[in-house]
Amino acid sequence: MDVITRHGLAMPKLGLGTWPMTGATCQAAVESALALGYRHVDTAQMYANEADVGAGIAASGVKRGDLHITTKVWWQNLAPARIGAALDDSLRMLRTDYVDLFMVHWPAPGMDLAAVLASLLALRAAGRTRSIGLANFPTALLA
Repeated sequence: MDVITRHGLAMPKLGLGTWPMTGATCQAAVESALALGYRHVDTAQMYANEADVGAGIAASGVKRGDLHITTKVWWQNLAPARIGAALDDSLRMLRTDYVDLFMVHWPAPGMDLAAVLASLLALRAAGRTRSIGLANFPTALLA
C-alpha cells in the first residue's frame, strides 16, 4: 500500500474512516477492512466508537506494529490538564499503548493553541503518540 511519509511518520494513504459506525457494525467493518489489507484506521473520541475499533483490531490478529491508528481529541477536552486524560481513555478503549497520530479534532472557542500544542508535544515526547496534528482548523486560526 502507498504511504505518505512526513516528519518520520509513514501513514498509509488509504485508511478506514469509522464515522458514524458504532457497536458490532463498527467492529465488523474494522475486522473486514484489516482482512482486506487496510492498515490505517481513523477514529475519534467524538465518534464514541473507540472501544469498538479496539475490539475490531484485537479480533483481526494484525500485529500492532503493522497498523497506523489515528484518533482525535474533542474540543471540550483541550484544557492542557484534560488532553492527557483524554488520550489515556482513547488508549484504553483502543487496547494499545500508543497511537500513531493524535489530533485535535476541532478548535475550541477561546482555546490557548500554544498550550494545547505544548501538551500534545509532551504526549509525543512520552511515547504515547508518534505524531500530532490538527484537523478542521481554519487557516486564519493557524496563522
